[in-house]
This record gives sequence, structure tokens and C-alpha cells, in this order.
Amino acid sequence: MENVVMNFKNIKLMCASLLLICGNASATLMTFETRDLDHDAANHGIDKLDYAGSWLAQASDINSVELSDFTMIKSGKDRISHLQIDLSIDRGLSNWFFELGLDAGFGAAVYLDGNLVDNRTDDLWWGYNWNNSDVFSVALNGLTRDNKVVDIYWGEHCCNGASSIRFKNDFSQWGNLSASNLADASIPEPTSIALIAMGLLGLVSRRFSK
Repeated sequence: MENVVMNFKNIKLMCASLLLICGNASATLMTFETRDLDHDAANHGIDKLDYAGSWLAQASDINSVELSDFTMIKSGKDRISHLQIDLSIDRGLSNWFFELGLDAGFGAAVYLDGNLVDNRTDDLWWGYNWNNSDVFSVALNGLTRDNKVVDIYWGEHCCNGASSIRFKNDFSQWGNLSASNLADASIPEPTSIALIAMGLLGLVSRRFSK
């Protein structure tokens, strides 16, 4: 009987470990930062061809907050903004697509692991319409199982319109840029693992109760 109890405890521990893995499989983090623009510098210190460098060159303080959802976010006028997305991808080769609905009079740029992917140098205002030509569309192709860092920069002078970002990949539909949606799109396996673990735990519990 003692061996049965020990085996049951071991199985419970194994199932709990599987569920813990599922719950922590995707550690997606979004950090949103803003800085005041340098009004004394040419073009307010923004080089539209080097947004990452422009961000670092600003002398103002950095305001930073962790976000779980980037929907209808106001960054303030006369500011340069930076959204960093830390992705933990655990699926095979996939293509990711982002649409940026921004209020960005100084344009915007997207980097992957520190390398420029694409930029827009025109005055962007999406007008809360995903069909607007000012929506900045970016493709990140061929992403594999790895930790990736996506950096998005943009700047606005006069106004403070709300910005939103949505995304999809080869295995998901368009959805708001949120930690939960990114987690679901990054790792398909945990749901199956969790179901197996809970089913095994339930089966053993019923057998043991007899």
C-alpha cells in the first residue's frame, strides 16, 4: 500500500510539473517607453533612417511601463516612443505579420534582434481604421524556436492620438497585440500537454479512490 501511495504522489508531482511548464511556456514581455523630444535639435533629434540611434541620442528621462496589451495607447505629444516585445517562440518555422496603427508624425521603424526590418518616414496617422493606408505593415519571416526581441520606435510632435498594434502568424488569425495572444501564437503545444496531464491525474485519482 505504501508503494501505491508513493507512486500516486509521484504521478501527481509529474502532472503538476507538466501543468507548471504549460503555464510558463511563453514568457512574453512588453515594455513601453517614452521620452520627451529635443526641441533644440534638428528635426527634434530624430533621424528617420536611424530610429534606434535617435532614441539613444535623446537626453530626456525615460518613462517606462510594462504592458499586457497594446490597444488604444496614448504616448503623448512631443515624444519619441519605444515598444519592446520579448518573444519566446517554441514552434517550427513560421512567418509573423504586424500591423501598426500609430500616431507618428515622424514616421516609425521596426527592428528584430537589433537589426532594422522596415521603416516608414512619412507622417503616419491611422485614424482608428485598419484599412487606412497609414497603417504600417511589417512581416517577420522565417522565425523559429528561439527568443526574439522586436523593437518598435515612432515619434509624434503635435498630437496625442491613440495607437494600437495587431498581429498574426501562419497559425493564428489577426488579434490585438497582447501578452496572452502572443503566448497562444508562440507555443501550440501546452494546451495538449495540459489536457494529457489533467486526464492522467483524473484517471489515477479515480483508480486510487477505488
